[in-house]
Amino acid sequence: MVVITYLDRQKSYFLMWLSSVSVGVFFWSLELLAASVSFSKFIYGLTLYIALSSFLFVIIVFESHYRNQVIENKRFAMFDEMTAKKNYRSFVKEFGQSLQLAGEQQKPIAFIMLDIDHFKLINDTYGHLSGNQVLKFVAVDLINNTYDFDSQADVYRLGGEEFGIFLTNTNLAETQKFAQKCRYSLSQLAVPIDNGMLHLTASFGCDISRTGDDFNTFYQRVDQYLYQAKNNGGNKVNNF
Repeated sequence: MVVITYLDRQKSYFLMWLSSVSVGVFFWSLELLAASVSFSKFIYGLTLYIALSSFLFVIIVFESHYRNQVIENKRFAMFDEMTAKKNYRSFVKEFGQSLQLAGEQQKPIAFIMLDIDHFKLINDTYGHLSGNQVLKFVAVDLINNTYDFDSQADVYRLGGEEFGIFLTNTNLAETQKFAQKCRYSLSQLAVPIDNGMLHLTASFGCDISRTGDDFNTFYQRVDQYLYQAKNNGGNKVNNF
């Protein structure tokens, strides 16, 4: 079992088959020899065992590979490959569920949206690989700050250079304070690129849900706050 487990981790299916069948053949042979069967029956039984065990092994490997592929496909469907954070599809599903629950419990939730300032200029000046590096570092910095504030919350890449965070069991003042902390943290970030270190800023929009809010009204309101922050020079948190 130790050998098979090791080989499974190495994904060497042939060696897995060879080791498992070899062990089985050994004990099967002992049983047949102990029963004092004829040589022809011994060969027949041994051949039948190898054939059946090989067939079952192929089915097990296929099922395992199929299950892993399904898990991988689900991951690709729900996570952004570049930043390893949840994507817009995950956000729509989970934010919608939380907003509905908040309405039923009459407890507001907070939504924070941010956009990296002058991201197109970063791509045009330093190249898209540097832009990708910026996205990864921003995602890590955001999740670190978010986890410190609420270990149950998550960070979502909404598309391009936009990220979103929603929080439960909080109020507007705490949400603004958290957004300011994230803004300041990003402004202190130094992203290593080929030409040295790159510094950046981000603009934020935030608010808490209101009575009658649905996904679209809440999202559009915070999105409008975000672009007001950007139009006012960037590197700001706006909630009005």
